[in-house]
Amino acid sequence: MQQANLNIGTIGQKLEAARQAKGVTVSEAGRATKILSKFIEAMEADDFGALSAPVYAKSFIKMYAQYLGLDARPLVDDYVAQHAPRAMPNLGEDVRQKLAQTDQVTVEADGTATMSPPSVGSRIFGDVNEAITRLSKSELPWKIILPAAGGVLLLLIIVLSATQCSEDKDTEPAPASGAASVQ
Repeated sequence: MQQANLNIGTIGQKLEAARQAKGVTVSEAGRATKILSKFIEAMEADDFGALSAPVYAKSFIKMYAQYLGLDARPLVDDYVAQHAPRAMPNLGEDVRQKLAQTDQVTVEADGTATMSPPSVGSRIFGDVNEAITRLSKSELPWKIILPAAGGVLLLLIIVLSATQCSEDKDTEPAPASGAASVQ
């Protein structure tokens, strides 16, 4: 395969050029790779958003490139660099504390920074954040407490229903004493 000629252009252009060089149609490539023709057309048009999720896009690029006789690794790396969504970093507790402190710094006109007292809003939200942090670090998480409380409530309803039914049976009227019994 003439891979040297395929080093110019987008991922889709490289895939399309390799398919044309192989002399196959989109539908023939789809049948051979078990990739839907609409996905092959989307890849060749650099429309990777049509492939549902990045994991599918990477897999389809790899399968299609291997079928076309291309080295899949550089194409997948190009896809990740150009199209894959970036992961959002998780903020640690120390970063959150520093951000909270930064919110309370006032810069004067002469360039000096002073700490200002927290506003009512930041005190409220700070209290809420503190409560959430305490709850998330508690010994019994809410995912255990709520179902357990629901189970206890359900058991209480069953017991009360059973005692109510037994009380209803005890209060049935007795047959009249002068009535003839049927045998």
